[in-house]
Amino acid sequence: MVNGRLPHARIHLGTALKVAANCRTPRTGSCGHTRIAISTVSQFCRSIQCVFAILSARLWLKAGGKMSEAVRNTLVKLQAFIGLIGFAALTPLLILVAVLSRLIAKLCCCSAPKSIEGEVAVVTGAGHGLGRAIALELARKGCHIAVVDINVSGAENTVKQIQDIYRVRAKAYKANVTSHGELVELNTKVVEDLGPVTVLVNNAGVMLHRNMIDPDPVDVQLMIDVNLTSHFWTKLVFLPTMKALRRGFIVTISSLAGVFPLPYSTSYTTTKAGTLAHMRALRMEMALENQKDIHVTTVLPTFLRTNSDVTQLTDTMGVAELYPLVSGEEAAHRIVAGMLRGEAEITLPGLASLLYRLIQIFPADWQDRLILLLSSSRFKKLRDERS
Repeated sequence: MVNGRLPHARIHLGTALKVAANCRTPRTGSCGHTRIAISTVSQFCRSIQCVFAILSARLWLKAGGKMSEAVRNTLVKLQAFIGLIGFAALTPLLILVAVLSRLIAKLCCCSAPKSIEGEVAVVTGAGHGLGRAIALELARKGCHIAVVDINVSGAENTVKQIQDIYRVRAKAYKANVTSHGELVELNTKVVEDLGPVTVLVNNAGVMLHRNMIDPDPVDVQLMIDVNLTSHFWTKLVFLPTMKALRRGFIVTISSLAGVFPLPYSTSYTTTKAGTLAHMRALRMEMALENQKDIHVTTVLPTFLRTNSDVTQLTDTMGVAELYPLVSGEEAAHRIVAGMLRGEAEITLPGLASLLYRLIQIFPADWQDRLILLLSSSRFKKLRDERS
């Protein structure tokens, strides 16, 4: 009341009480083991906010309605530090719940595959390799396929293979995925020919520079445009329809190079790490917008047995000595199955999922050392071969 101090203190205390009022026990539903664990962490964080909001209000009152910025910042840092300790303490429980929830989901079929029969899929880079295999797998599931590739003859070959085997509609389209304008035109044509797109597979990509040791700037820019920038354009073009229909699938073919860096392939590594982060952010956006039936899946494959250039590269590096190469057909089957189950990330082979999570526990310099310890001789072979 004096000099307007008490009203400010009351407002601050009122805020604290509002925070405290939100510290309720969350509701749970069927197959909600993960939800329970996450809600527990959320409730713990809200409890910390309650304590610190009330403590801050009391200090405010004792100070006569004034608090220095230094004291306020100290309280905020202390709150963050205690919250981090609490989260670390709960992490083993969260890991256990996450593992159990996956096992229970598989045993009880809590995440039954969705049907995409009659849906329309756009698959970029589908004129050969993994893109062709994914297009054929989606057709097997009853999807109508827009086969998109810069090489139209390859796209037409994929269409022929689809039409020879499956009773779905398929059409080849030539488009440069680095051009937003061409993708807008592509969407218009696909909607006219096949219908609205509800399945998008971002598969088009460039893997190797002509000169890996000293790449031409034009080649570097092309790799960035195809491997990363194009994913923003496809999202801008095809996602609005999915949002309007409140359903859809977006699958992005990233790479394990996004989490296990490839020396002498910095452009490739960077673009694949970018697509991984892009899809994680997009998944969160869909959750915030309550678009629960738009599923975003990132695929992290190792080298695949899909073309002669990749096979030659892996032979040089001796990759098959570490783990057998996965075929395009095997990869496509796993990718489409995971997409239909709404999986967030798919690693190929599956063993790599555990490996990259274990390595990321270590400090950054230790991660580098571990990766080099496992594969330095192979990277040196690649350097010597390509120099």
